[in-house]
Amino acid sequence: MINSPLQIIETILSKQHGVNLLIKRDDLIHPTISGNKWRKLKYNLKHAKKSGSKLIISFGGAYSNHLHALAFAAQDVGIKVHAIVRGEYDPLNPTIAAIKVQGVTVEFVSRLEYRQRNDAQYISQLQHKYPNATIIPEGGTNELAVQGVAELIDELPMSEIDYICVPCGSGGTTAGLLSRLPVNTKVISVPVLKNAAYLKEQIASLIRPLQWDNTNLLFIEGYDFGGYGKIKPELLAFIEDFYQQTGVKIEPIYSGKMIFAICDLMSKGYFKRGSTIVLIHTGGMQGLDGMRQRKLVPQDWLKD
Repeated sequence: MINSPLQIIETILSKQHGVNLLIKRDDLIHPTISGNKWRKLKYNLKHAKKSGSKLIISFGGAYSNHLHALAFAAQDVGIKVHAIVRGEYDPLNPTIAAIKVQGVTVEFVSRLEYRQRNDAQYISQLQHKYPNATIIPEGGTNELAVQGVAELIDELPMSEIDYICVPCGSGGTTAGLLSRLPVNTKVISVPVLKNAAYLKEQIASLIRPLQWDNTNLLFIEGYDFGGYGKIKPELLAFIEDFYQQTGVKIEPIYSGKMIFAICDLMSKGYFKRGSTIVLIHTGGMQGLDGMRQRKLVPQDWLKD
């Protein structure tokens, strides 16, 4: 794994508003284990290996970027994976097909059972059933994930940066950035699901043992486009335009919504002229195949 590039980009909006815009290309960390998922898994995998676990159990939706990254990363370190997946099996699902090729065993559970994934009793029963397994939460989000994401800060010229911008699904990436953030920089966290205010407490709980200034967090809601996994034509059109202007491909579940939010805020004069903004590209590009399969995007969308 290598540090991801920090790329200067220009858009019509950034030039109009005098903003210095950069993008941290975590999508380029690795061909299959990319984005924030690798950072969140790094120390979880080291812990599993050190503890002698032969099996990792984790959770996700049927098109989960986390489970996809985990399948390839765990194979690299010689640990098997058992994935507990919300919903029903679709034989055409490219994400499930890919992780099965990596030797992952997949257990589909009802949405009712899946809601118990963070319940202590449910986890205890699972640990009893698989006594030698390491259990990693949905999205890989835990204290070890925070430690891995925090290293991203060390790869940035922090004295020059006013804002670091990131999409928020479970809070782990936001927490990791905040845990090592210098006082002169703010994190803009854009939740990608509806009714996401509870994530602020989740973020705080992940970094509560550490000293941090919560005024450094700008948690900006209203850019979920109807909820997690929801895609609207306006968002797809924005992503196409962003690609045409910058040459950078993004996806509509995470980074697309965050970058849409930042550009909308820019158009409203939210950022002072001369501000330096870093967008974190959190990867997830493998999910486009599943979107094409479900006809959520055109078959040739973002294909060269």
